[in-house]
Amino acid sequence: MLKRIIHRRSLLKAAAALPFFAALRAQEKPDSPAPPALVDLDRGPGAGWSILVFPDTQNYAKYAKNQAHFDRMTRWVREHRKAWNIQLALHEGDLVEQNDIKVGGGRGYGDQNSESQWTSARRALLPLADELPVIHTTGNHDYGERAAETRATQFNDYFPSNYNPGAASLRVDSPLAACGKPTLENAAYDFKAPDGRRLLILSLEWGPRKSVVDWASALVRRPAYKDHTGLLLVHDYLMPSNLRDGQDGNRKRPGNPHTYGTGKQGDTHDGEDLWQRLVKGAPQMELVLNGHEMAAHVGYRADKSEAGRTVHQMLFNAQGFGGGSDHRGNGGDGWMRLLTFEPDGRTVSVRTFSPLRQDRGDPHYWDDPRWRFSVRLTA
Repeated sequence: MLKRIIHRRSLLKAAAALPFFAALRAQEKPDSPAPPALVDLDRGPGAGWSILVFPDTQNYAKYAKNQAHFDRMTRWVREHRKAWNIQLALHEGDLVEQNDIKVGGGRGYGDQNSESQWTSARRALLPLADELPVIHTTGNHDYGERAAETRATQFNDYFPSNYNPGAASLRVDSPLAACGKPTLENAAYDFKAPDGRRLLILSLEWGPRKSVVDWASALVRRPAYKDHTGLLLVHDYLMPSNLRDGQDGNRKRPGNPHTYGTGKQGDTHDGEDLWQRLVKGAPQMELVLNGHEMAAHVGYRADKSEAGRTVHQMLFNAQGFGGGSDHRGNGGDGWMRLLTFEPDGRTVSVRTFSPLRQDRGDPHYWDDPRWRFSVRLTA
């Protein structure tokens, strides 16, 4: 019986991975690098440099008992910054479950009001301010009352433009946010990596407005950035089906920015909108990172841009794991992602891990091709 159970689970796991493998086979280049080794998490890979990616963290913020888990995750980053040569951290949005409520949400929506949620997110991330730059995008739950009913947000009250000196030193431009001022909701960063690679990082607000996309489209065409490696950080873009949100023409799907109060009048962009209006025409764009989506929580696709570069588009989220929104859950099981830029100057190794699971003595790497793989950038 045990063998049958294991065999059935293996078949189910393989079946779940089929859409991912199909997309990967259809698009991968012949010289696609092998998946990275699962090195000792405490010692690191011993070479290269890394970007740390936080997925949606709202389920840590909304329950009092889970807030310490996000503190643990950021503490791991501080403790292992040198081992992994972590140079940047990126947060994919949804710092909180509700942007502006006075009492806890209840019914699976948490037991903390918005003040507590925002305070806990800031408490977890502020210690990194003296360690490394942290770059943010904002999610739908960071706006309105509960989920982007409007573009009102408390994000800027808790994460003002100068809260992280390292990120502030890299920021080269910001357009006006909906509040009428430049904020971290939309920003461009120029980062010089230890290996000499120059990254142009664009972080855009939830369901970016037309004025924001126009700004970004103009910025990526500035001569100063033509030889950079472009990275777009945005909350909604790729789905677990490996299609961009809206690519199938369905803009009424729950979760699509066009279905929220911030987008029902049309001034918003989903993943396919961003591909058509920004990404595919950006001469340096090679990486797109997003969260937001659940189900499998991960996705990947690669497409050629108009400049002939391969654009690696990656969904990574974890909010539904470890019990998800349930009051008995732990908020997301502590999963984070490391993108390690290898010494060959082209390979990026993607590993997904959890310090919470490591603390419990459970397997702390997600050893699956959807969660552990490598991609190759332009030299």
